[in-house]
Amino acid sequence: METPRAPARVAHPPFNEASTRIDMIERYFRPGVRFLWNKPPDNNGNVGGAIVPSAGVATPLTYDGLDGHSAAVDPLLLLSNASHVLGIAKGANVPYAWLDYAPGRTAQLPIAGADILTGYMSGCLIARGTAGGVMSAFHLGTIDSRPEVNRTVKEVFSDALPPDVTGFFPNRAWTAGELALIQGRLGGTAGAASIIGLITATGAFYAVALFQIQEPRPGGVGGVTFTNPAGLRYWCVGGIKPVPALNRIRVRGEVLH
Repeated sequence: METPRAPARVAHPPFNEASTRIDMIERYFRPGVRFLWNKPPDNNGNVGGAIVPSAGVATPLTYDGLDGHSAAVDPLLLLSNASHVLGIAKGANVPYAWLDYAPGRTAQLPIAGADILTGYMSGCLIARGTAGGVMSAFHLGTIDSRPEVNRTVKEVFSDALPPDVTGFFPNRAWTAGELALIQGRLGGTAGAASIIGLITATGAFYAVALFQIQEPRPGGVGGVTFTNPAGLRYWCVGGIKPVPALNRIRVRGEVLH
């Protein structure tokens, strides 16, 4: 990994303005921050549309320093001690809870004071509301190629719609142009962006853009790899955006659409 050098002033797109509220898990997702992480697997099963408990377990999300391409890094992290700014030491794990993507069903996870990640996001609605007296997060497991399944998923969730429901679509927060710009700043080492949804313990919604990163294979054997010797994927944060919540009327409109 290259040692970052302070760049000439580089204009970052609006996502960098999310730093106006960086006081919980979202503070770790500044542009240029590197992680070692393998996403928990999808919760595959039947596609009957039911609301099911999220069964996935959070996998270690390990802070791995800064990316070597300074144009992709939040300038504040280059001008200061990054670990001090982020509040985490290299090699430490970021705590979070995981909300499944259950294709053809809706996964439900009690929030219980945890910050929640879910993904990858290509078009699913993420919701938050009280069900059975418990504040929960929901990932509607729609499938891009199965409109008939999606109708069932949405109908079931609409019938159980919490009275205090709010929601958002993480993938809608980012344009293809923004993601391509960030990918270019990573100097050709990044794969396509993956969008992750974040629901904080206080109910704020964020969309995080992550890029898989190639590194030279260890041991001088030549070639590149997306994983370290332990099989963990290299990731770089492209940015984080706060997303305004859809109210109940708009959430209902989306699921009835």
